[in-house]
This record gives sequence, C-alpha cells and structure tokens, in this order.
Amino acid sequence: MLTPAPLPTWLDLCRAMVRPAPSDFELARPWHRRGETAGWLSRSAWSLALIALWRKSRAPASPATVWIPDYFCNASLVPLRKTGVRLVFYPVTEGLLPDIAACRALADTGSPDIFVLVHYFGRSTPAAPVRDFCNHHGAWLIEDAAHVLRPVNGIGEYGDFVLYSPHKHLPLPDGAVLAIRPNGPGKFGEAGLASFGSASTWPGQLGELQKELGCAASSGEIHAAMWLLKRVLQKLGVRSWRRSISSFVEPSKPCHTVVPALAAPSQSGLSRRLLGGLLFGLESVARQRQRHQILWDALLPNDGAAPQDIVSAAERAANRQWTPYLASYRLRPAQAEATHDQWQRQGLPVTTWPDLPPEVISHQERHANAWHLRHSRLYLPVHQSLTARGLLNRCLRPQAIPESEPHLRLVWNKATREQWGRWMVQASRSNLLQSWDYGEAKADQEGWRVRRGAFYRDDEPIAFAQVLQKGVPGLLTVSRINRGPLSIRPLTAHEQRDIFGQLANLGCLRRGRVLTIAPELDLSGSSMVMMGNMGFRQSSPCAYESLWIDLDCDLNALRKLLDGKWRNMLAFSEKAGLTLEIGGDEARFEWMIARYRELMEAKDFSGPPVDLLRSLRRQLGAKDRMPVLRAMHDGEPVAGVCLARHGAAATYLLGWNGARGRNLKANQYLLWQAIAYLKQSGLRWFDLGGISEEQTPGISAFKLGVNGERYESLGEYWRW
Repeated sequence: MLTPAPLPTWLDLCRAMVRPAPSDFELARPWHRRGETAGWLSRSAWSLALIALWRKSRAPASPATVWIPDYFCNASLVPLRKTGVRLVFYPVTEGLLPDIAACRALADTGSPDIFVLVHYFGRSTPAAPVRDFCNHHGAWLIEDAAHVLRPVNGIGEYGDFVLYSPHKHLPLPDGAVLAIRPNGPGKFGEAGLASFGSASTWPGQLGELQKELGCAASSGEIHAAMWLLKRVLQKLGVRSWRRSISSFVEPSKPCHTVVPALAAPSQSGLSRRLLGGLLFGLESVARQRQRHQILWDALLPNDGAAPQDIVSAAERAANRQWTPYLASYRLRPAQAEATHDQWQRQGLPVTTWPDLPPEVISHQERHANAWHLRHSRLYLPVHQSLTARGLLNRCLRPQAIPESEPHLRLVWNKATREQWGRWMVQASRSNLLQSWDYGEAKADQEGWRVRRGAFYRDDEPIAFAQVLQKGVPGLLTVSRINRGPLSIRPLTAHEQRDIFGQLANLGCLRRGRVLTIAPELDLSGSSMVMMGNMGFRQSSPCAYESLWIDLDCDLNALRKLLDGKWRNMLAFSEKAGLTLEIGGDEARFEWMIARYRELMEAKDFSGPPVDLLRSLRRQLGAKDRMPVLRAMHDGEPVAGVCLARHGAAATYLLGWNGARGRNLKANQYLLWQAIAYLKQSGLRWFDLGGISEEQTPGISAFKLGVNGERYESLGEYWRW
C-alpha cells in the first residue's frame, strides 16, 4: 500500500508503549541551535498563532499585520485568523521566492509587523534580503521550515522564530517545534527570549484561543488515539471502505470560515514516546527520501510524450544539500488536471498543494504566480515507509530476469593474478575491495572463500567481480560482493542487466543461497529500477560516498580547483617549514598503524581491522606496498597518511594528524603531496577514501575542500 504519510514500524509502536518519553529539551535537540529557546506544540499552525499573540501583547491597541506568502495552505491559518490579526498575502516568484520588489511596493500601503518566509519542500529560501526588509520595517521574521526534516545551511539562521513540523516527516500523530532566536531582526537577546515565558507554558498561553475554536480543537490524546488506530489498520492492509478521490480544482466559492479538525496545542504523550525512538534515524530518513524521489523520477512515464506534455522534475537537491518533503513535478496547467486524475486512477498517492487562501483565489490576477504554481504542480510522497518494490509494483509490470545471451558468459576462477591486475588497470576507476590482494587478505584473516568471475562477450572480457563466500556446506552459502562488479569498458544497458541477472543466481533461498551486494553503480533511478526488477531488495539506504581526483589534470589546474580557504591553509603549511617523507617499509607502516590505533581509541570508532591491514600489505607486491607519507617538522613526524594502490587508481586509506600538525595545517600539506606523488607515479585516479557529512563532518569538509568529483553509490542490496 502506497500511503501518503509514513507509518510507524511495529517495533516503534511496541517501544512507545513501554518507553518513557525523553525531556522536551532532548526531543527538540535536532531542531534548534545553541543559544535558542525551543519548545513543543502539536502543530505549527498553533506556533503562528502564539507568535501573533506575543506581538499583539506589545501593541494591544491595534491589530498586528502578518504577511503570508500567497502560495500557502489556508488550513494552517485557522488559529492565526482567530487572533484577530490583519493578513496580507505577498506574491512569490515562479521559483517560490518572495518577490522583494513587489513587497517594497506593497509596504507603501502598510508595513508588516510579522513576515512569514517559507522554505518550500525542504529547500532553503534565501533569507538575507527578507531579513534586511524586516529590519527596515521593524518586523519580526518567521522562518516557516515545516517542510524541512532538520536544519541545514541557510535554514534557521536569519529569523526571529523558526517553525519545524517533525510530524510531517516522521510517523507521529502530532509534534511541532517552535525555536526562538536571540539575534534575528527583532534583536530579542536573552532578556527577550525570557519574556516569552518557559516553553512548557506555551500550550497554556493558547488556552483562550483553543476555547474560541471549540470543537475544532479536539483533545490531543483523543486525536493521537485515532491516529494510532488508523495507522495500525493501514499496516494490517485494511483499506478505507470509500476510496478517496481528491479534486484538482478549488471550491467554486472559497470561504475561510470552514474550520478543519485541529488537535489541541499540547503535544501528545504518544507522539513524545514515539519520537524518542526516532531521533537517531534522521540520517536514514533523509537518504530514503532522496532515493524515493530519484526512483519516482525514473518511473514516471515520459516516453513518446510531446515536448509540451513532458512531466519535469521541479526542485531537486544536489548531493543531499537538503531533504525533499515531496517529489514535486511541473506540468502545463492544461495537462496537470488530466495527469492528476490519471495518476489517482492508477493508484498513485498524488496530491496538489496548497489549498490557497480565499483572498488569493478571489484575486487571481494579483497572485498570478501562486495561481499558476497551484495549477501546474503535482506532488508524490517520498517518505521512508515507501519501498522501491512497492513503487515498482505500482508503476511498472514486474520484469523477469533477462536470460543470458549465448555470447555473454560468466567464467569462474579461471583468471590469473596477472590478468586480474590488467583488468583493474583497464577498469580505471577501480576500488581496493575488488583487488586480488584484498580478497586474499580476507581469506587469510577472516576465513572467506574467494570466487572470481569474469564476464565475456564472445571472447572479450567486459566485466569482473570478486565474491567472498561463507556458509555451511550443503545447507547455506552466503555470498558477498562489495563494490563490484567492475567494468573493463563502458557497458550497454542490456549488458549491465545481463551481468546482474547472472549474479542474481547467487541468491536463491530454496537452493540455500543468500547474496548481499553493494554494486559498483552510481546512485540513479535507472539502476534502482534495474535492481528492483532483478529481485534485489535494498537493505540500507546508507551508501558509500567519496570524491575522485583526476590525476590526468595538470597540478596547477588542480590547485586552482581547491576551495579558497583550503588553498590558503595549504600555502600556510608550505611556508611553515614542513618536509615530506615517503616510504613503504615496515617501520613506517607500523608507525602509521600505532597512530591509527590511538585515533580509534580517542575518537571511539571502528575501522578496518589492523590484522587485515597487515595481511593486505603482505599480499601486495614490493612496488604496490601501501606507501606512508609523513609530514616532518624539526625532525619529528606531525601527521601521516597511508595510501593503497589498485590498478590505475589509489585510495586514501588511513590518516592521522597530531596537535602540532593541526596547528601547521599538515593535513592540507599531506593530501596535496599525496596527489602530486600519485600523479608522478603514473596513476590516473585518486579516491579520497569516503566521506560522511553526518558522522564525520569535519573530515568530510576537509576532503570536500579539494573539490574533486563527488559520487554516491547505489547502496546495499540483498537477494535470496
């Protein structure tokens, strides 16, 4: 079932029944920064109303004027309207940005007291111009980040208030964070933050407003219980007796007096208990949402469509700069309604957004962009409860694994070490995990059985894969392919499908076979579709990310590519008297291993086992032994890196930087020297050894400063 909202897992529900809820401060930690005050309400609609009441209390004689973007959900304004504020709807551009020129003209008829800036669909809206506008008019600035999973660069950095709605992204019945910043246009400072009262009092401050709304503000606990019942029924596969078909167009007579059901201001206990178990999975949620968006892009049919009928992707993030709230698509207004109805008949959970305020609907010519956006955009969910298989089954007919062509064959264990080495060179962007020496080291240290397969078209080898196997003879064999297969030349789509079709035979439970694979494929919708049609299931959305340095480039050109701050630190290190020492002997290697052990203990992380690294070094020939580069100062090593060569490429394997090295910027010095050394050695590519902006932000920022070619692999899959 493709649900429009995420569903809790059975484990989440069981834990919520027995787990005490963390404190409000702990629950809000991912959504606010140091120095801010943050608290919980059930909905961001209540947060808007509460801020309006605070502003009204400072000038009770006249109603506050609140500026709202004209592309905004009317239902979210219900509590705000009840506060008696004057609403002004300012225009947005086609790119969903505030039309600052139009806002300046609009301010001639009355300036705002509160300005609401929306970060649409998870993407950061440039806020500096709006901050300046608010400073000029003495307005408070609200950053509405309800579509934002968690703060990223450019979000929550300019406003007086920041609104987050975790319940929109996570399986929660309610839950919205209101963060107050001391240094926004309102310049509250610490005393100003205190004037709003303790966060625990905020729901109570809305008590009178809740009474005015009457039955529209139902009990939070009753609302949460109804939410729980609905989600349990959905998980059991129970569908609504009445299939909901939403209309694409607005009511002919718009009216803001219709009040939808609204939970009470306080966050429910169920939501707090559920959220306590979800806080540490936000990275996985972000990756899953990104992948589902990419998969939707690949599945939506555009084949054979006329240029004017193409369904095109709207806002998209590069390198996961932000997390999509929905997958948004642009269409011609004349085409959008027909496509909306077609997708609904197909069973896709398509929606339009938002339900425009009546003031906007009544003056379409004044709000032309909002009207056009409303009638030319469609949205599909990307939440973490969806699965690739579910999307494939809904959008495509399952395809059988293609049979091998007679002239494409898989040959096991016939290649020699020398042949494998030549193929690694031909693969160009190879990786250490598919090298012959790595396979031998895994067999030596961890008892894996190594199988090496080569794929031939006629008599030409086109790809190869190293498979590690363990199991109980006659009962079960587990095969592991890590970052393979590698291609010797560019493959056609059919060749790629054929290769993975043959590898799929390693996973067949009725024959006692289980296959886990991290394919050496860049993240793309077409690759996810192919893997799904082969019967592979994604086991984790977390994938290997790194950067390639093209060593074929001139060193001066590579230096110009460096981030400016990174290049300045490199220049500083070169003037600091550092010298370079390079060697692949055992003494230097063991020195690097000792530093590696110290680093793991100090930082409390686990990397490749030391014994495996030693075995790998023994397997390598004298020419290819893992070189260690050390930065020396006054005759003492202050930093070091260890590299691993494989084919025409190398990988940054280990790194260490001492206190003196950090002061001397030795990391920049060594990485640059490694690039020069590998280029001089005749290699073609240098992999910087992986990045993770969530787990190791400092190391990732350091490597990203080189401005290499960033890539993300497809992730982990299994088949049985």
